[in-house]
Amino acid sequence: MDYKEMIDVRQRMRGMNRHVGVRVVEITEGGAVAELDLTPQTLNPLGNAHGGAIFTLCDSAAGSAAASRGRIAVTLSGSINYLRPGRAGKTLRAVASELKSGRNTAVYTVDVYDTDGTLVSNCTFTMFYTGQTVDEVWAAD
Repeated sequence: MDYKEMIDVRQRMRGMNRHVGVRVVEITEGGAVAELDLTPQTLNPLGNAHGGAIFTLCDSAAGSAAASRGRIAVTLSGSINYLRPGRAGKTLRAVASELKSGRNTAVYTVDVYDTDGTLVSNCTFTMFYTGQTVDEVWAAD
């Protein structure tokens, strides 16, 4: 499965990403980019991006980057630093980059920027490879 097909599959998937509005827009070898429009449904009571929505965006970007290796991965752990508030009406862009890809685990860093290019958050994710391939699991979707 090539990267364009991976993006198409990610866009069709149901679940949390679709519920929140996360869009995977790019997958490259060891990397991925996902976006989220900050709508009333993704804001906290203060009118800023909800931390859970930002974390979901980052998790999707890291998972997509891990999938670029042709293997299915699940999140083993994730750590996030919220640096600035994401403001209503903006689009958040999560850029995932691979730090290490091993036999069973991989580590990714994800930087989140708003529409103005301001760094909103930074995350680190450790992903666990399940042993399944993208073709085995996603081909059925």
